[in-house]
Amino acid sequence: MPKEENAISNVEPEDEKISVPKKEKKPEKKSSGNGFVLFLLLLVVGASGGASYYFWEQLQKQTDELQQQQQSILNLQKQLKKTVADFSDNIAISTKNTTQLENLSEQIRQTETISQQAIEVVNRNQRDWALAEIDYLLRIAHQRIAVASDIAGAIAALKGADARIEQLGDLSLFKIRKQLAKDIANLNAIHQADVNGISLALDQAITYLPELPFKSVKDEIKVQFTEEKANVIEDDTFVGSVLEAVKQIGDIKIHQRSIKAASSADQQNSIEQLLRTYLLGARLAALRFDQVQFLHEINQAGEIVRLHYDESDNRIQQLQKTLLDYSALQLSPDLPELTKAWAMLQKEMKGPSSKTENSVAIEAQSKKTQAVSSDIKSEKNNQGAE
Repeated sequence: MPKEENAISNVEPEDEKISVPKKEKKPEKKSSGNGFVLFLLLLVVGASGGASYYFWEQLQKQTDELQQQQQSILNLQKQLKKTVADFSDNIAISTKNTTQLENLSEQIRQTETISQQAIEVVNRNQRDWALAEIDYLLRIAHQRIAVASDIAGAIAALKGADARIEQLGDLSLFKIRKQLAKDIANLNAIHQADVNGISLALDQAITYLPELPFKSVKDEIKVQFTEEKANVIEDDTFVGSVLEAVKQIGDIKIHQRSIKAASSADQQNSIEQLLRTYLLGARLAALRFDQVQFLHEINQAGEIVRLHYDESDNRIQQLQKTLLDYSALQLSPDLPELTKAWAMLQKEMKGPSSKTENSVAIEAQSKKTQAVSSDIKSEKNNQGAE
């Protein structure tokens, strides 16, 4: 039985195999519908994948473009920084060039001045040289009067200018000679003290001060007695008769003033130093042409000599005479102005008659240098505007 069952079981599958094709005829339509659906699904999936790839590709492109733009921005920033740095360097270079141009302009102006002076010196004729010499002498005369109060030096300079005009023989300068003669006469009429001689004499007196003799007490009493005896006035009053009787008694003497003679070495040293101070002050005042201070110092020195030194000595008498003469001196007289002749000469030198053919060349040279200076200034202005 089991074998039969097995046989049956084995047979049944064969029947099933045979009958299966017959049963599967209807499901063929379903498989075709499923394929279409599958095709649609594949198509949708493909489209979705294609769209996704497209969008991914676009995203990648946008990302790349964004990165490129960022890189471009970075490059532009670098270029901007470099441009700013270059601009700063250009400004520094422009400033340096401006400074150099200014220095060059200054050098050109100096060169222009020197060249014009050189051209004027080279192109001077005999008359120009003579006028330049006269101008120099007149300037010296003015300086000797205005600065040093040297009348003799001013007169010598004016006489030299007058002699040079005479040698030149130019009649157009006659008015200048006339003014020079007037200035020389005015200076000759002024009596000016010899300041250098006064200074040397005072120095000599100061040197010999320790050797000068002082008054003694006996000399002072003798002088006072002589003065009182010479000035006796007849007096009929009782007091006058008493005084006269007392004076006639023996050796009794009446002195109307105190004795001021220096009696000790310390007093003599103090008086000598005081006199030395006054003489030195007078010397300095003379060198400064200070009339008031000079007279004060001289009078004080003369008073000290009169009171404390022996007037019978020849050296004291000479010193007193010297101080008396100095007290009458005029150190700072009114000095005339010596500018009229110089002003007349300047007009003559700048007048049309003094121009020569070489002066035209000088003017042309000055115009050229002015044109160069203007070109430099315009170039500098253009650089500043840039």
